[in-house]
Amino acid sequence: MEQRILDAAASLFIEQGFARTTTGQIAELAGCNQALVHYYYRTKDKLFEKVFEEKKDMLVSNLLAIDDTGADWEKRMANIVGAHFDFYRENPGLVPFIFRELLSNPDRIDSLLDKFKQNTSVVFERLEAELNREVEKGTIRPITLTDLMFTIVSLNIAPFLVMPVLRNRLNLSDEEVPALLDARRQETIDTVLARLRK
Repeated sequence: MEQRILDAAASLFIEQGFARTTTGQIAELAGCNQALVHYYYRTKDKLFEKVFEEKKDMLVSNLLAIDDTGADWEKRMANIVGAHFDFYRENPGLVPFIFRELLSNPDRIDSLLDKFKQNTSVVFERLEAELNREVEKGTIRPITLTDLMFTIVSLNIAPFLVMPVLRNRLNLSDEEVPALLDARRQETIDTVLARLRK
């Protein structure tokens, strides 16, 4: 039941935002009563934090699971960019949700993002060490980790922010969207690699 409550909360938070979601709606979607929601998670804020933490853990796990032993830097970087894109593709409502929450309650999101940075340090440390090694070997152009992350994140989230508009304006069918996302994923990988190549 605990996981069903969490899944229901994630679905509702992402669809309609924190403020418009009630514990009654979460209980109804999970198929339980409100008392159980409060028993497992105490408050709506704690439930929101748990949803955010679960999504963050999924992203970090995807990135840490990349095993590129023996692969060259281009393959490793392509896999990182692709895994990040795939996470948003599997969670398409997450990007608009984060932006909506940033606008409506920036303090809550800032607090969660601080936790995100602390808990993802191992991924960033590994990536920074990789960048420094490749720069020293002369295989890539110098770039800071911050600049690289801005490039990857901004290119990867853009399709999921604009897709609802594109679908309507271009009259895209459900069958056309996957091909568009496949092409966008490859374009992002190519753009990042082109920036790094000497």
